[in-house]
Amino acid sequence: MVRLWMLCWLLVAVVSLRAEHSAADLAYAMSTRYAPYANWDSVVDVDVLARQRVERYWQTAEEIRSERKVDTRPLTGLHIALDPGHVGGRWAKYEGRDFVIEDSDYRVREGELVLEVAQRVRSQLLELGAEVTLLREGAEPINPKPPLAYLELAARQIARPKELNFETLLDYGYALRDRSIHLSVVTGEIAERARVVNEVIQPDAFISLHINAAPWPLGDAKPGEQAMALGRVKRLVKSNHVHVLVFGCMSRRELSSPRQQEQFVKKFLNGSAAMEHRLGRSLGEALIEASGLNASSYEGENAIRMDVEAPVMWARNLMLLRTVECPTVLLEPYVANSEAVYSRIQSALHARATGAKLPDNDILLEYTDAVVSGVRAVYE
Repeated sequence: MVRLWMLCWLLVAVVSLRAEHSAADLAYAMSTRYAPYANWDSVVDVDVLARQRVERYWQTAEEIRSERKVDTRPLTGLHIALDPGHVGGRWAKYEGRDFVIEDSDYRVREGELVLEVAQRVRSQLLELGAEVTLLREGAEPINPKPPLAYLELAARQIARPKELNFETLLDYGYALRDRSIHLSVVTGEIAERARVVNEVIQPDAFISLHINAAPWPLGDAKPGEQAMALGRVKRLVKSNHVHVLVFGCMSRRELSSPRQQEQFVKKFLNGSAAMEHRLGRSLGEALIEASGLNASSYEGENAIRMDVEAPVMWARNLMLLRTVECPTVLLEPYVANSEAVYSRIQSALHARATGAKLPDNDILLEYTDAVVSGVRAVYE
């Protein structure tokens, strides 16, 4: 059953949007999207949820179009927030988003690549009449808390050395530094971006731009090491695909967390699910059409495919997807450390570094055009 604190929160919520679904509809959504692998009915009472109301700051595509005059530009009235994923620059190695194959190659830093894509998307959407807000304009975090502010937390998370000597103390110091930076530019950064979207920007939709990567081939990295780990791996992979993510697929443990329950209930009741489905599917199909890639697949129970007719779209319980209250879609096209994509990224970076004409198959322009096409298909 819903906990007492959740009922109190629901009862005092500002009333502005009536729940549009019956308890049966909500139960179906729980079983197919939000908690398909969890025993959710012992935690959430859909009969209670179906009677609640909650406010929202964003507008649906229909509401935006209904206020648009005939002679205005096609996206007038739409406010989009674009999130260039990660940070890049000097922080990229601590994010695990920095690698290179040959010493003479340009470094592949996801945060820098998607920043250019976001800026180009903004330019095109502005011309179409939309209001567009970028969460960052450079390779610096927006989180006001520096790594030093997380040192005490890092010290609680990093085990102290059992033996005290110069080497173990030096390793411990590096571990504290790296963990403090990670907490600041990854965990704390995501929380701050969600806060800014919800409290300051309050857009109609939020799109987080990323470039995917695959685990390095066996033998090139330690088991479980992330794909973008610090550039010592020398063999590219062959796989290349695309997918988009929306909020969902909570585990029983996640659903039982008071904090995640509160975030889930806000997201669940404000009606973002339908718009996320439409926008996610549109963006995913645009990316597939532009890139010619196949949809990615997940194994295990940390994600679920949203639509059999749109295999590109998956639901996952990621912090950013759960905490941003407006319709939110996270894009993961391409595999940066694949043979096909790495060469395209190198070509794109070389053209920008030398001032040469951008290649016809420029990967960042392709990404840009797909995002714009996906937005237009929903909101124009």
